[in-house]
Amino acid sequence: MPEEIISSQEEVVLLSVGSLEPEAYAYGLKKEINEQAGFSWSLGTIHTILYRLENKGLLKSEMGGSTGKRGGRSKRLYMLTTKGFDLVNHTQEVRKAMWSKLSANKVSVQK
Repeated sequence: MPEEIISSQEEVVLLSVGSLEPEAYAYGLKKEINEQAGFSWSLGTIHTILYRLENKGLLKSEMGGSTGKRGGRSKRLYMLTTKGFDLVNHTQEVRKAMWSKLSANKVSVQK
C-alpha cells in the first residue's frame, strides 16, 4: 500500500496529467479538468498542485520546445512518475472495492 496521501484535487491533476501525456502542460490540464470534471480552477491553483505533486515525487517535468504560437517561449511538460502511476492505480483499486461493497449492500439514500 502506498504511503503517500493525496487530496482529491491532487488525484484529479494526476489523472489529467496521465491522460494528456506527453503533452500535459498547465493550460492543457486546466482545459482537461474543466471538460472532464467540470472544475473551473485557475492556472495558479493548477500550478500550485503541480509543484506539490512534483515535490512529492509523483510527477516530473521538463521544458518542451518553443513554438511560434507561444511567442517563442517553451512550456513545462509534466509526466507521471512510477510512484505517481502506482498511487493513482492503487487509489482506483480501493475505490472500485469500496463501490462494489456499497452496491452489494444496496445502501438506501436518506433524503
